[in-house]
Amino acid sequence: MPATNRQRVQVRGRHFVLAWTIVFLAATGAIVVRSRTAFEATNRIGKLQEERDRLREAQADLQSRIAALKSRPVLGPKAAALGLHTPSDSESVSLRVERAR
Repeated sequence: MPATNRQRVQVRGRHFVLAWTIVFLAATGAIVVRSRTAFEATNRIGKLQEERDRLREAQADLQSRIAALKSRPVLGPKAAALGLHTPSDSESVSLRVERAR
């Protein structure tokens, strides 16, 4: 029996301190990694929002330019150069298109 008593390791106060230190460091490390990941994600989201805003501005600019190019003052002279004219009321025909079912 004395041999088995020597083989058992007694848990002492320093083992508890070491164990709690390891748990504390692991928890702190997990928090740091999580915070760093969140910070990087926040930066990426900010950059994507700026890019989205820039693209929306470009889209609005392009749509206004398209609307200006489709206007009568711009298309009228081009149509006249091709021999086209603005139809009178008697020349204008409205077509009805039935919905496909």
